[in-house]
Amino acid sequence: MRDELSRRIGEPLTVEDDQTHIQYVLLPLDVYERVRAVFDDGTFDVAETYAAQSQVAGAVGWDDPEMAVYDRYDLHRKSS
Repeated sequence: MRDELSRRIGEPLTVEDDQTHIQYVLLPLDVYERVRAVFDDGTFDVAETYAAQSQVAGAVGWDDPEMAVYDRYDLHRKSS
């Protein structure tokens, strides 16, 4: 297992228990901490992700002034 972990640094690793044949996924701690809310007890609030979503969208160009046209998309649609 250590060899496989060293080949796949930072990536999830699937392992299987030899006796029960149950499969598990080993994740680096930082990855687990980012996704653990998905596995939580249901207290997850999507609003907690808005800041991260905004940062990512801005980084890929969605905050470009030319993209503002999409904020008014329905105003410019042609009626059928």
